[in-house]
Amino acid sequence: MKIIVYGGTNNREYTKAQMSACEKLGKYLGTCGAEILTGACRGYPYYVGKAAIQNGSRKVIGYSPALNLKEHVEVYKFPTDGVTELVYVDRKCDSMPEAFMRRSIDMTPFADTVIVLGGSWGTFSEIIMSFMYRRTIILVEEFEGAVKAFENAFEFFGARDINPAVHNGAKIHRCATIEDAILTLKSLQNA
Repeated sequence: MKIIVYGGTNNREYTKAQMSACEKLGKYLGTCGAEILTGACRGYPYYVGKAAIQNGSRKVIGYSPALNLKEHVEVYKFPTDGVTELVYVDRKCDSMPEAFMRRSIDMTPFADTVIVLGGSWGTFSEIIMSFMYRRTIILVEEFEGAVKAFENAFEFFGARDINPAVHNGAKIHRCATIEDAILTLKSLQNA
């Protein structure tokens, strides 16, 4: 199973509860045999990837918005120890936001499941992309942010949409806590 971890990267600080949740998820992913994909950045996905590697994961692939390692480290100032492999965008982008979007467009089609930990505009766009690609999406509500925004948008549009095909086959799982999300991942892997 290929699992993308999307989530907040620009938080000024992380709570002990959030760090503990990232560590728990990383520990589970490190031992379950899943291939993990991240945006090769800071924040929640970084902490999950790092914990997964520390717990035995051999495959944490980071999709960088950079063209190469030098740009990844020097321009974006992103770490490399939360991944086992880096994949770079295939062409020069006009802006950093475009590079971030290109990275997400490159990564999303490869996932079976997406797990979302908070986030802001970038994460929100990644959730929408995952929805349109009909991925299984696990929203971890204790992280709020883009998770809450997507839930509100989903309820709003779902209540008004007369075309059921718009739902598109994506499977949405709302999980209150990281423990609930891990149980959901286990049931998906066993299905």
